[in-house]
Amino acid sequence: MSLFYDVLVTLGTLVIFGLAAELVTRGTEKLESIAGQGFAGGVLLGFMAALPETIFVIIATIHGSTQIAIGTALGGNIILFTAGLGLIAMAYFAKWKREVVMKEDYHVEYGFLLFSTLMLFALLAYGRLDAITGTLMLLTYVVYVAYRYSKAHKDVMHHMSTTVGKRSITQGLLLMAIGIAVIAIFSDAFIGALSGIAGALSIPALWLALVITPIASDLEELLTAYRISTRARGGGSTAIVSFIGSKLQNNTVLIGLIGILSAEPVLLSSSTIAFATVIIVNLIALLVMRKGRLTYRDGIALSLIYAIAIIANLIIK
Repeated sequence: MSLFYDVLVTLGTLVIFGLAAELVTRGTEKLESIAGQGFAGGVLLGFMAALPETIFVIIATIHGSTQIAIGTALGGNIILFTAGLGLIAMAYFAKWKREVVMKEDYHVEYGFLLFSTLMLFALLAYGRLDAITGTLMLLTYVVYVAYRYSKAHKDVMHHMSTTVGKRSITQGLLLMAIGIAVIAIFSDAFIGALSGIAGALSIPALWLALVITPIASDLEELLTAYRISTRARGGGSTAIVSFIGSKLQNNTVLIGLIGILSAEPVLLSSSTIAFATVIIVNLIALLVMRKGRLTYRDGIALSLIYAIAIIANLIIK
C-alpha cells in the first residue's frame, strides 16, 4: 500500500510540476520580450529557480550544518551543466531540427560564470570560507545583477509607462512567482515519495543520494528549460542562460552566505572533492558553450559525462 501511495504522489507531483513549469515558461516569455533574455532568464528566472536552495542553505548554515549547505549550493551545477545542457541540446534538435544558437549578449553570463569558477578555485586554494571571502563571492553576483539591470532598465521603464506594458510585466512576474512557489511547495513531497519508492524497491541509498535526489531537486529547472526550449526557436538560448544565472547564484550568493552567516570560518579541506568536481564541470560547460552553439552531439557527450561521473562516484564510494 505504501509503495502504491508513493507512486501516486510521484505521478501527481510530476503533473503539478509540469503545469507549474508551463506557468514559469509563459511568464519568462512575457518578460523576455520586454527586458531581454539576460534579465528575464539569467536574473529573474535564475534567481527564482535558486530561491528554494538559497533558503535551505541559509537555514542549514544558521544551524551549523555548513557541509550540507556547501553540498546543496554546489550540487546543482553537476546535473544542470551536464545532463541539463544535454537535455536542452537534444530536445531542441528533436523539435527544431537544428542546433541551439545563443542569442543576444549571452557572453555576459558566460563571462560571469567563468569568473565565478575562477573565484571558486581561488577560494579552494585559500582553504577557508569566512565573512571576507563570502562577501567577495556575494559581490560578484551583485555586480552581475546590477549590470543586467542597467541594460534592461530603459526598456522596462518604457513599458512600465504604458498600461499594456505594465500589465505584461505584472503578469509575467506573477506567472513566474506562482509557478516557482507551487514547485517549492510540492518538492518535499516529491523527493519523499521517490525516497519511499527507492526504499520499497531496495534501491541502494548511495544511488538515491547521487542520482535520484539531485534529479528530483532540480527537476523544476529541467522541466522549465525543456518547455522554454521547445516553445520557440530562440528558447534554447534562454533556457541555457537561465541555467547559468541559477548556478551563478549558487556559485556566488549561496557560497558567500555560508561564509557570512557561519559563526566561525569554514575550513574547506573536507569539501575539496565537491569544489573540484564543480570547477571541472563548470569548465567543461564553458568549453562546450564557448562557440555560442550547442549541437545534439554536444548534448550526447554532456549526458555521457554525467553518466560517467555518477558511475565513477559509485565505484569510488
